[in-house]
Amino acid sequence: MPIYEYRCDKCGKKFEKLRRMADADREMECPDCQSKKVARMQSAFVTAGCGSGSAGRFT
Repeated sequence: MPIYEYRCDKCGKKFEKLRRMADADREMECPDCQSKKVARMQSAFVTAGCGSGSAGRFT
């Protein structure tokens, strides 16, 4: 299961939640203020691998 990042529109709290992909955009509560005005944030991800510039090592 992926970890999604959310932000509460009421109090501004940012938090992460481990959820199934099918549940990623379902309603949830802010863990601080219990508001249901929560938006999923755009997440960045990092990959590493072997390539011609890495001399065969992981970075």
